[in-house]
Amino acid sequence: MRMKMFAAESVEAAKAMIFAEMGDDAIILSEREVPGGVEVRAATDKLGGGMVPSDPRFLTRLNRPVGAAPRPQENPLRNRVRDALIWHGAPQRFAERVADAGAPMCARSQDPAEIMASGLDALITCDPIPPMPTRDILLVGPPGHGRTAVAAKLTRRAAVAKAKILPVAADLDATAGGAQLAAYLELEQKQIRVAKTPDDLFNLLKTARQNSERCVIDLPAIVPFDEEDMGNLEQLISVIDAEPVLVLSTEGHPDDLADIARAFARVGVRRAIITKLDVTRRRGGVVAALSGAGIAFAHLGVTPFIGGGLVPAAPGRLSRILLEEAPADIALRGAA
Repeated sequence: MRMKMFAAESVEAAKAMIFAEMGDDAIILSEREVPGGVEVRAATDKLGGGMVPSDPRFLTRLNRPVGAAPRPQENPLRNRVRDALIWHGAPQRFAERVADAGAPMCARSQDPAEIMASGLDALITCDPIPPMPTRDILLVGPPGHGRTAVAAKLTRRAAVAKAKILPVAADLDATAGGAQLAAYLELEQKQIRVAKTPDDLFNLLKTARQNSERCVIDLPAIVPFDEEDMGNLEQLISVIDAEPVLVLSTEGHPDDLADIARAFARVGVRRAIITKLDVTRRRGGVVAALSGAGIAFAHLGVTPFIGGGLVPAAPGRLSRILLEEAPADIALRGAA
């Protein structure tokens, strides 16, 4: 006889999980209430628990006539994924889509993080930037989202990997962006170049390419709802042959974040770096925003430090951060 304990939000939900995994011949041995739900112990005489049914675990065969369609049954694991995303500010429709996409994983795992990761994997793309990019990187984004800090982090990351990359402050609005970038980088101050006009930027990039250097360009803040700002950005992208990468903070209303992501996607942005994961608790809005805009996740900013401040984006890492279950060895793995 094989015995197993099942935890769920209700006795009916637990029984659905039991019969789905152990078969219709499973015997209920005990039931008891615990904080947040119930624990039900069950047993079966079949070695290995019998055949696993073809229905997903969130469908029950309780009280179902032979040949009848399965009756939907609440799945606490699937619901935990949905509820976590909603708590994090993700729109309910997005939360339901992730939960539904991850639900088949319930048949193989009791870990909500794995279920969420499976759901996210179906809806988002992760595409980290290599230490030595194949193209120059043009960092774009709204005011206050951390472009300059990201430029410093990418520069420091490249230096650790022995890659030759040149940090460029495009000080086109005369806000002393070069001084701020220099302050972030400290040891790399001599590497920094400042372009005060578009012509300066074009000439600087031309020289760098002749020297086989890649550049990471810290562009001034752009208001995504200003047509002139966005028009100028689109024109710049078309003439300098650099990849625009959005720097987007987790802070802000989910609808605003969605509008920002769509605006930058329209001018050619295909990847984004997420910032301020270390200072915000509700992070679901930015995930839904990038997913809806078709923008890939490149890196996650999980610490304020310039060294080790970025980690490659991955569904598994993102799910554990959203569930607040990421220990340091997972949250910071691959940091540079």
